[in-house]
Amino acid sequence: MLPRKRIMKGIVVFTLLLIQYSEQYGSGAPPMACVDQLPRHSGIAPQTSVPPYSVTTSSSQVRQGDILNVTIGSPFGAPVPVAGFILQARQVQNPETIEGMFKGVPSLAMAQIISCRGNNDSVTHTSPEEKPALTFQWRAPDDFLGGIFFRATVAQGYATFWKNVESPVVEVVTPDTVITTTEPISTTSKPPQGPPTIAENRPPTTTAKPDVIYQGCADTKLCYGVPRNCVNNGNCKAIMAVFVAGDTFTFEIQGTDNPKYVAAGLSTDNKMGDDSAMECIRNDNGRVSLFTSWTYPKAEPYVRRSDSPQEIVQLLESSIIDGKLYCKFNRDAVSVVKGQTFDLANQKFNLMVVSGDSMKDPDRVGFHSLAYESTGEPLSLASVGSAAGASKLLLKLHGSFMLLAWLGSASIGILLARYFRQTWVGKQLGGKDIWFAWHRILMVITWLLTIIGFILILVEVGGWSTTGDNPHAITGIVTVILCFIQPIGAYFRPHPGTKKRPIFNWLHWFFGNAAHILGIVTIFLAVYLQKAELPIWSVYVLAAYVAFHIIMHIILSLTVCVSEGRISNGRVNSFPMKDMLGQPRQLSQVDRSTDAPFSNFRRHMLSIYVPIVLIIVVVMICLVALAPIAEAYNSITGV
Repeated sequence: MLPRKRIMKGIVVFTLLLIQYSEQYGSGAPPMACVDQLPRHSGIAPQTSVPPYSVTTSSSQVRQGDILNVTIGSPFGAPVPVAGFILQARQVQNPETIEGMFKGVPSLAMAQIISCRGNNDSVTHTSPEEKPALTFQWRAPDDFLGGIFFRATVAQGYATFWKNVESPVVEVVTPDTVITTTEPISTTSKPPQGPPTIAENRPPTTTAKPDVIYQGCADTKLCYGVPRNCVNNGNCKAIMAVFVAGDTFTFEIQGTDNPKYVAAGLSTDNKMGDDSAMECIRNDNGRVSLFTSWTYPKAEPYVRRSDSPQEIVQLLESSIIDGKLYCKFNRDAVSVVKGQTFDLANQKFNLMVVSGDSMKDPDRVGFHSLAYESTGEPLSLASVGSAAGASKLLLKLHGSFMLLAWLGSASIGILLARYFRQTWVGKQLGGKDIWFAWHRILMVITWLLTIIGFILILVEVGGWSTTGDNPHAITGIVTVILCFIQPIGAYFRPHPGTKKRPIFNWLHWFFGNAAHILGIVTIFLAVYLQKAELPIWSVYVLAAYVAFHIIMHIILSLTVCVSEGRISNGRVNSFPMKDMLGQPRQLSQVDRSTDAPFSNFRRHMLSIYVPIVLIIVVVMICLVALAPIAEAYNSITGV
């Protein structure tokens, strides 16, 4: 009997050893799951495939203290039931922090509200039975502003569950923020019949209060924005604000037009380079990050985060609302970046604000394609009011001189040389034929305006500077080079009738026209430069000039063709291209004692061409001088 009892006892022990220890939480997630949302199913790992579930919200924005409806289930009501789950709202900037509280659940038989780190801050299942999509009511906190998202772990069965099923980012905004949202969804256990309605991010109405960053700019904060006067109007493309309380320096930066980043810089001058920058970045997942970086003047890597300590700034709030990227943060009163001390209390700085729509790589911001400007003088951060930007006089003079040179004097000078060589015959100016005298005067004006404009822009930008993906600087420098060599070649031109004269004619014609075409292209490209601040419809003004210029050339060219085919009393009238054919002896056959046929018509065309071209030049110069005027135009037209 004894051996038999021992055998039975051994069998029981062996059987117990074969039984795997297991925990099942059919009545809800265990307390340990509050932080990491792991169900503790005997060490079973979550699925790595795309989850068949989603978490959606009734709006992308919610005011402090308001109710938001949150739905968890299969996307668009697909028939994949939910067995178990835990759902929480987490901060974007600190995903370990749970925010808000749940107020309502579909059915006590299916879900329950629990308290993990705060009162009623989580919901979970009450039984392992299969459930359809469920909608919960969540109340936004009264003491938090910024981005939150809903994170869930959803189980299809005991051994099959997905972790980190997350909703799009929802912005918690102030109670007085004007937003467009859907009506609250009634609490129900029925699955949705289609995709949940997401509120549109529409711009605030004209009666909406200015963004929070503008509040206090007149009396408690130092504010600086782009374009000029935008702070008073509350419509800056990019703006930074500094609030000083004792030894605490609080910065705010905001960019519009869905920027990828918006940044503020502290500089010892008003030029980009050797500056301490603070970057508010919109990540691909909809969250916002804050970094510091060091900028380099006109050389790779241009900007680098690794050269700047990150602990000198502390993010307080962030949001993405209506395409506006916003960050609020503190910066240490004294910090050392790249060997340079930044004492915010005792030093003055030029403020810079920039924004762009791209990144060079994950660790470097891209070109400031949306906004870039700096203050005209260094300022104490403790001062208040709206700061003035740097003078744009040199930039505006550069644009005006180039417009006058290439739309005005060059266009008229080329027209005279091409179609008026045998007009006003017998009349001279300064001992030269009138067409040649005016051609030379106009081209000298073009040369002088171009060289002066080039020098002005070099002084303005402090040397050679590229403009992102816009080739304006490249086409501009080529235009200047071609323009510079034209008078040099003209000074050494061979005498008419010599063998080298046709070669000179062709080279002079080619370089002159190439410079003119490139000059016009460069002006077109300037419209798209952020720093020019020209309204986009300036392109239509330039297009009208090009169309008018081409039409006039066609008309005058046809006139030349008709004139050259006309023979009277054995006289053949020769016109510009005749001298470029490499047959100098034919020049002796040309009678240049009288005006060519249709000379009066050409003079009438010139009297039309010159005033219209000058009007277009004046219009474009006014746009440059008065820029930015796009906002005023939009307010008038309602665009």
